[in-house]
Amino acid sequence: MVIGIYHVDAQQKNLKPAKLFVELPSFCPTPDAFDIAPDGSLVLSCPNFADRTLPGILVKIDKDKKITKLLEIPGVIKDRNSNPMGIAYAPDGSLFVCNNQGKNQGQVLCITFDGKGNHTIEIVAEGMGQPNGIRYHDGAVYVTQPAMPKIRTENHVSGLYRFKTSDRNIFIKNDKSDSNLIYITETINPDRKVGLDGLVFNKAGELFVGDFGDGELIKLILDEEGKVTKEELFANVPKVTGIDGINTDSNDNIYVAGFCQNQILKVDLKGNVTLIADYDDNDGANGQIDQPADIIVYMNNIIISNFDLMSGEGIINSKHSKPYTLSYIKIY
Repeated sequence: MVIGIYHVDAQQKNLKPAKLFVELPSFCPTPDAFDIAPDGSLVLSCPNFADRTLPGILVKIDKDKKITKLLEIPGVIKDRNSNPMGIAYAPDGSLFVCNNQGKNQGQVLCITFDGKGNHTIEIVAEGMGQPNGIRYHDGAVYVTQPAMPKIRTENHVSGLYRFKTSDRNIFIKNDKSDSNLIYITETINPDRKVGLDGLVFNKAGELFVGDFGDGELIKLILDEEGKVTKEELFANVPKVTGIDGINTDSNDNIYVAGFCQNQILKVDLKGNVTLIADYDDNDGANGQIDQPADIIVYMNNIIISNFDLMSGEGIINSKHSKPYTLSYIKIY
């Protein structure tokens, strides 16, 4: 069941206004994914696709909204900057990062910190086509790959990988021979050939993945070994939405970043979908949602990263511009 999905003015009754959370410094022109660090601060990946001269970095935003560089992610080769996207902390404080370098040079990295300002980076997996979203669950990380062109069908194919947190230096072939590939799906929409992107676990350990092009939120049931035993369509949103990052609140409601339409959507436990924020093209200067890429529930707010880069048919955003921002919507 889908309710409230239509493009409306952001001030209309029942829609929640977005406000400016922080303005980001010049070294983060393309904010992407979030997670919460063990010390309670917010960590954000900046793949910086908008300025190829800049390295991909992770930044830390403390509870007073002070922004600092956490670290720079090294590129696969010396003359090419990294593009960190999805990030996920494990309970032991190690941080897993999708370095989306493209051209089958993508990596999943594990970063450990010694508490003295030093860190170590190890490769969990390499050779990936497009590692994008990542979540930790029960000793493993789950990684979406929105396109898998080596698996040929009449439709667009994407997949979901699982790696144990102890895995190192696994080479990925991006086809069905990969033992870490646990799920594939086909995106039928010919106008938006992008597949699995955002993902999140609920309290029961059920995994939800978003199909960007088809506007589907799919629920996956896993066995004790992390293999998919059942899948079901949990909710539909319009194909024009562009499901990007997804996250849950304390009641297991799911919030969706509508990348293409500058929207935030809420999906309740029964799969009912409600539009809660909706913006026309803008520069984000006053906290407006400006091409939302990821979303996280933090200190009773939804925090939203404004990617503000892609444009074209079916996309509200028209250009990349300053300021570089994160928005927030109060939900409690």
